[in-house]
Amino acid sequence: MNLIEEAKQGNRVFRVEFPDGKRIIFRLLNWKQFRVYYELLQKGTIPAAVLEDAIYRECALKHADIEDMSETRAGVVSTVSMIIMMMSGPATQDLFNPTLELCRNQVDTLDSQILMIICRAFPAYKPEDVEAMPWSDVLMRLAQAERILMSKNPPELAEPIAIISPDEAKKQKRKRTGKVDAADLVQEGRDMQKEVNARGPGPPLQLTPEQMKQLEQLRKRRG
Repeated sequence: MNLIEEAKQGNRVFRVEFPDGKRIIFRLLNWKQFRVYYELLQKGTIPAAVLEDAIYRECALKHADIEDMSETRAGVVSTVSMIIMMMSGPATQDLFNPTLELCRNQVDTLDSQILMIICRAFPAYKPEDVEAMPWSDVLMRLAQAERILMSKNPPELAEPIAIISPDEAKKQKRKRTGKVDAADLVQEGRDMQKEVNARGPGPPLQLTPEQMKQLEQLRKRRG
């Protein structure tokens, strides 16, 4: 069992522990394998126990766990196989929506955004191709993708790529939309008060011109 090699190959590795302390380490099926086993389970032409054994043998990563299957407590192989099927594909409708929502959140990560921008500018690339590049090559392709997407008519990228803080993102949104979020102003006020309390007695803290403008906009909205 080489967990590092499994990770390099893009296989997610999991572990399930039973009450008696037995631990099973396994990977998941790919989507093609999942569909084959799912269809066979649905048809019922092959006994479920036979398919569960096959799934277990396919995914268990410790040779000892496979060799000792005949001596494994009842229910272990079946339970592990069921978990593998549930995590390898859309085995049930109840799991599909929350799993997809989890992946939507992952799309917003920096790594995912980099992959999407590069693949958008270079359609011949697959995300796996970009992931296999050295970081220096990824940055070069990202800079090239930025130039390509910004030079299109109309531009597909509005501005140069940069990592910004959440506060900076809010400021840029305000500039684009001209809208002031009352909750943001309240939070800024609390942060300013904390700063005043931390500094102790001294000259009053002055609002910046931008904050004064935002406050005036908020007053007009409420008026």
